Amino acid sequence: MDKLGLRIATLDDADAIRTLQERAIEQLQAAYLSTEQIEASRLSMGLDTQLIRDRTYFCVFAQTENGPALAGCGGWSYRATLYGNNASSGRSPRPLAPQTERARIRAMFTDPDHTRRGVARLILDR
Repeated sequence: MDKLGLRIATLDDADAIRTLQERAIEQLQAAYLSTEQIEASRLSMGLDTQLIRDRTYFCVFAQTENGPALAGCGGWSYRATLYGNNASSGRSPRPLAPQTERARIRAMFTDPDHTRRGVARLILDR
């Protein structure tokens, strides 16, 4: 099993995160969704840089024989936006009211080469 490490994502990670998200959308949904459904999901899934700027988004790295590899990413938000990427409709930067609104788990993705290895658990246990 790969040794996993976690750190807060930065905007410097954006390109690697986008690449991982595209691979996950394309490959991990193929067994469950049609090509058209996968294409449609790309419109509502992907990188939300607000999470990175809020420092509530994380990168998981696996130590491989070729060095560290981005194995997954995900996080949480204290904002009203429920889901989506930078271009999704219905975005709201409004902070949630912690007395009445719960934080939201957001944008969880695992690289297809690293599924079933505890990537999401590492993020959620943070």
